[in-house]
Amino acid sequence: MFFPRGEVVHRNLSSAYTDLPALLSTLKSEGFSGTLEVEFPEHKGVLFIRSGEVINAEAGTGGDSKRTTGPDAIRALLALSHQKDGVISLYQLAPDRVTLIANSLQHEILFKGLSTDFTRLDRLLIKLREEKHDGFVEILSKGHQVLGVLYLEEGEPVEIFTNSSDSEPSMAGKKSIPVFVENAIRQGALFNVYRTLSKTPKVKLESQKKREEPQKKREEPVRPKEEPPRARGPEGARELIPVFQEILSKTERLVDGVTKKGTFLKTFKQSLIEHAEAFDFLDPFAGEFDYKDGIIRFVGEAREKDFARGMVESIHTALAHIEGQLPKDRMFPVRLRAEIESAVERHRGVMKRLGVEGIISELFV
Repeated sequence: MFFPRGEVVHRNLSSAYTDLPALLSTLKSEGFSGTLEVEFPEHKGVLFIRSGEVINAEAGTGGDSKRTTGPDAIRALLALSHQKDGVISLYQLAPDRVTLIANSLQHEILFKGLSTDFTRLDRLLIKLREEKHDGFVEILSKGHQVLGVLYLEEGEPVEIFTNSSDSEPSMAGKKSIPVFVENAIRQGALFNVYRTLSKTPKVKLESQKKREEPQKKREEPVRPKEEPPRARGPEGARELIPVFQEILSKTERLVDGVTKKGTFLKTFKQSLIEHAEAFDFLDPFAGEFDYKDGIIRFVGEAREKDFARGMVESIHTALAHIEGQLPKDRMFPVRLRAEIESAVERHRGVMKRLGVEGIISELFV
């Protein structure tokens, strides 16, 4: 994982002459905070130490190994202490930064490979603040080199670690965050958004457990899993999903058939961004609305007329952007209109009941 090592205390100590449990005991008595790296021919990992306590760890086996974290990683690394062919390095970091990194080891990805070409990064950060998001945003160059990692606690940016090709990752500090984000937007970047799954408790070593009462692990509330393509908005908007799902899938099939695969989806997502100010529930990067593989997933809230209006205007905008790529013959618009009309006719009863028939009919204007 990408993070600054901190100030070097010891580097490349031979495990043949270094008693790892004794070293950890000394660090505990000194209230040390930082990271302890261990590396052996087939194993390597990092122990995260805050005020003398091992609070988390990350371990792996081999070059492309499966990554493990938490108590299992701690036990795996401590089990290597009797081996004589490894090296141990110790780096000092401030306690709050150790906690920040250690808390981020257990995470899940929410958005991957977003681009500033289509994503309003500043708007997404505002949305994460509103949701009191705990996690981090990994920012990469267009060449997929990590430029920095922005950490969020309850939605607030608290730290950023930056990278350059000729040095170790460094701590830029909270005051540097606005400038870093502005530069990323201006120069163009890719980014991945992660959510922290749990806060790391203190994990005591066996020798410490004998002397002290175990500390109960703080349990985090379980976040509900999203179940696409169900909607959790008002019933009216939910009933409109099959209508627009059929309209979008038919339009996508026709447009991609005369251009190239992915043309409609790419342009439609761009049109959603253009209308996000008026219809914030359709912002594809707010995580409430998504359309992919012919399926609409909507977990936001919207009144039926607002949902219908937002969808109609977004489809109109997408088709206007694609117009130059479409065939010049007169038959294509006729075929497209026929496909949309057939989809609308199938759901006309629902549209009338919800009072959105007039709005959806604007698709034919």
